[in-house]
Amino acid sequence: MLHKHLFKKYFIPSVLFLAGALLGGFLLFYIDTTFRISKIEMSGVSLEEKNNLIYTLKGLSSLTIQQPEIKKMINSRYPTMIVGEVAIHYPNSLIIAIEKEKPLAYLKTDKGYIALSKSGSIIMKERTETIPSPSLIFYQSLSHSEYQMGHHMGFAAINRALIFISLLEGEGYRVETVAIDSVDMIACKTKGFEIAFSQTRPVDLQIHEVRQIIRQIKVGALQVERLDLRFEKPVVQLPKK
Repeated sequence: MLHKHLFKKYFIPSVLFLAGALLGGFLLFYIDTTFRISKIEMSGVSLEEKNNLIYTLKGLSSLTIQQPEIKKMINSRYPTMIVGEVAIHYPNSLIIAIEKEKPLAYLKTDKGYIALSKSGSIIMKERTETIPSPSLIFYQSLSHSEYQMGHHMGFAAINRALIFISLLEGEGYRVETVAIDSVDMIACKTKGFEIAFSQTRPVDLQIHEVRQIIRQIKVGALQVERLDLRFEKPVVQLPKK
């Protein structure tokens, strides 16, 4: 009788505990495997980039991973990618929309050029003597090997030049060349006219002046061969007759 009593007291609860532990372990295993990312849809990237990112993201837990973490992981692999939509579809799917920054200008280096985005990020490097348009020439010699993909251009003059290129192209003028040939002047040549921007005058003021003059050009009230914004008031050089 004592054995039967001990059997009921200890064995059955132990079996129930073991069964519960096994069931709990199986349940945890099932949840863990079910909610691991296994399906990834991605747009805006090449096949090679997609495969690399799938390798990075596949197997993550959809229960614990957050959208900012996914964006950070993508940017750590490809710094120049702009991650738009990130949608987690439970239990195991990801949908990601990616855009690539486009080159705004091509900065000459000692061995070729580096392509810069609108924000000043380096998105491409090439060793070649031929520089695409719009080419950007800096008055200091730049070492090609010093700058890496994804890094941001640190020169204030170059970042200002990118703002002015974006301004002119937004107004419909294709910039051909940009020369930063001194500590003050940023010279932009378009198919329509040339503009000498200042490195020291406020950027917003120069943008306002350019837009006012371009407005007059577009309505036929003014013809311009060269515009100089380095002085207190814009200096307009008219075409030769």
